[in-house]
Amino acid sequence: MTQDIQTAKRLILDYTEARDGALSDNETLQVCKKYMIEDHSYRGMNPFYDLKGPEALASVVWSPIKAAMPTLQRRSDIFFAGRHNLLETAGCWVVEMGNLIGDFTDDWLKIPATGKATYLPYATLYRVENDSIVETVEFLDIFAVITQAGLNPFLQNQSGGQMMSPGPKTHDGLIAGATEGFITAKTHTLTIDMLTELALSYTSPLDHMERFWHIDMNWFGPTGIGASLGFPGYRRGHTGPFEEYLETTEIHDWELAVSEGHFSAVMWWPCLTMRNKAGFMGVKPNNQLAEMRVIDFYRRHDNKLAENWIFIDILHFLKQQGVDLLKEIGEKS
Repeated sequence: MTQDIQTAKRLILDYTEARDGALSDNETLQVCKKYMIEDHSYRGMNPFYDLKGPEALASVVWSPIKAAMPTLQRRSDIFFAGRHNLLETAGCWVVEMGNLIGDFTDDWLKIPATGKATYLPYATLYRVENDSIVETVEFLDIFAVITQAGLNPFLQNQSGGQMMSPGPKTHDGLIAGATEGFITAKTHTLTIDMLTELALSYTSPLDHMERFWHIDMNWFGPTGIGASLGFPGYRRGHTGPFEEYLETTEIHDWELAVSEGHFSAVMWWPCLTMRNKAGFMGVKPNNQLAEMRVIDFYRRHDNKLAENWIFIDILHFLKQQGVDLLKEIGEKS
């Protein structure tokens, strides 16, 4: 049976509301078990990586977060659903992006609590079959929490601005109802055409930017890279340092592309294999091959892309180069 998209949306909304409201570890576990199949697959960032089953997800990811930030709020900025590449026979995915915020009052992942309001950017992709969650891919920007705790040794080398990324400028990212197909198809085609050209070299010359992007575009990168605004800012804050300091050794195909309305989301696992040839992010140049795992969210305005939110497993990228920040923080605490 083909999963109904609107039913899948309602399922995810019910799940996240129940998980947010769980008041104990056992309640969190029961929520996960209610909405997920027994062999649910979770792919997450360093240090979570691959987890099997709702019990592992509850105990490794969600119970510790809720204990460290008991006032946790989920502030969703983008929410929509669709099928991979708009294929009717493909799986149904519900995607969400925003920030978790809470008072950081207990240590988490050996990051010492600050006692201050803290934000944790997230991007989550849920695959739904037969009205159950069968797979989750999730990026939690743990590096943002490390930075807010004053423990980011590379902050002075960040080329873009450090900020809690805002939602869409148009304030229309939460798509609860159905969307006309031709609007979705236009967004999907533009996104795929842009990425297909980008994948030829993973450079962004001006002619590429002018074809696919509004000149006043917003680019909200992960902690470690930061945010950039407009063509000059994007070149200065992202593509310039990216091309100067990194050598791309392999470009990988995307694994998932989902669109609805004016929004799209694309996931690579990984996107790029790279070598840090000249000190990217302030890390010493080295000969190690390192993967970038990526989720991108896009917003289309008229015939071009206007905004881009990027989630990269920076902690994984650093660890492959011999920099294990979480381990180093734990040893100092």
